Amino acid sequence: MAAVSAWPRDTRSAWLAIALPGAGGGDADELQGLALWAMRYSPLVSLCRNVRLGRGGVVAEVAGSAHLFGGIDHLLADARAGVLDLSPDATCAAAPTAAGAWALACCFEAAGWVDAAQWPGRLAQLPLSVLDMPEHDHKLLAGIGLQTVGDCMALPRGDLDRRCASTPSVQLDRLSGRAPDPRRWFTPPADYDRAAELLHETWHADAILFTGRRLLAELEGLLRGSGRAVQRLRFSLGHAPGQPETVFEVALTRPLQNLAPVTALLRERLARLRLPSPVRRVQLRSTPLDAWQPQSPELWPGPAEAALQRDALLDRLRARLGTGAVSTLEAVADHQPEVAWRATPVDAAKPRPRNIAKPNCRGLRPLWLLPTPAPLDEIPGDWQEERGPERIESGWWEHPAARDYYVLRDSKGRRLWAYRTSSGGWFAHGWFA
Repeated sequence: MAAVSAWPRDTRSAWLAIALPGAGGGDADELQGLALWAMRYSPLVSLCRNVRLGRGGVVAEVAGSAHLFGGIDHLLADARAGVLDLSPDATCAAAPTAAGAWALACCFEAAGWVDAAQWPGRLAQLPLSVLDMPEHDHKLLAGIGLQTVGDCMALPRGDLDRRCASTPSVQLDRLSGRAPDPRRWFTPPADYDRAAELLHETWHADAILFTGRRLLAELEGLLRGSGRAVQRLRFSLGHAPGQPETVFEVALTRPLQNLAPVTALLRERLARLRLPSPVRRVQLRSTPLDAWQPQSPELWPGPAEAALQRDALLDRLRARLGTGAVSTLEAVADHQPEVAWRATPVDAAKPRPRNIAKPNCRGLRPLWLLPTPAPLDEIPGDWQEERGPERIESGWWEHPAARDYYVLRDSKGRRLWAYRTSSGGWFAHGWFA
């Protein structure tokens, strides 16, 4: 009989498989969360089940995204490290075919990436248990001395199909890559709204944070796979039946796709939270933003990098102190210094003003203004004029002001911003650093 090539025709194909062992492997809600998490590696994710082995999971086509992680081996290592937060018993594997990667994951294989050239020998070593066939067919194959996939592939395909209730030749061809393996892709939801039950009710913030991190990991996978970002997250902590939920929001200064900083913000919020009773469930709701463009990293940190660090600090302060405790300065169109600015709450939904001082006044006016101008006689010092005057005349419609401002310096090096009124009186208005 002429030999027929049974190996993948496209050597660039690469698939990642993640299997959840145990009875929960077939749970639809658990598989949906795993599919959302796996979208960080590829938007092409498909749900899988092996009824005989009692395992459920996903496969993802990662040939086009492996280079973003430094290669398929680094992607596989990243998946194995990250999936532990979802399930400590989960297994990951990668192979040139979807069915092959899923078979390796179901066999608890911890080997690295097997390329197309090495895949024939590796496939032949797999046990027959990876074939999803009725128990009768497995007993039949074992009865005639077949133990591995390689034993089955050495036999004529027609004879196997005639003796089995299922069609093992189709599964063998999909494992090897000779036959197409059509799959139904997972369709992610438009909005993220998922909940996770705690193993037991608790007051401890660390236990709640652990469950919140799991939900954030699923949301991040959805964001990466769909190319979107998020700016507001709504957490709900469920208590005993009949008690109202504890609801709070985490608002970000700018949209984010990498939600690692949100873990620190959630920890701050949970530390300040007063719970009426123990928590049994954590729910996360969010509406991702469609209009989002990632920023390319810069070789040298510039204004954009400084803005990111400033926004991260602002989010941390709001989470620790409360939204109303953090304000930003906003310029007001008025020439009088005491009313030329105002403190406004930080609103994550609109951009914040960047330029507070007027360009022509930058460096000439102090940042530290006194609450009310004080008579200069009340501030001891041998004051001498250093710069001035700067005439300010405004407020004729409500509070008229006509002032000549000067920069004064004394022998100790202190610099004071003071003005003289039209009547000749001197008043101190601010200090220079």
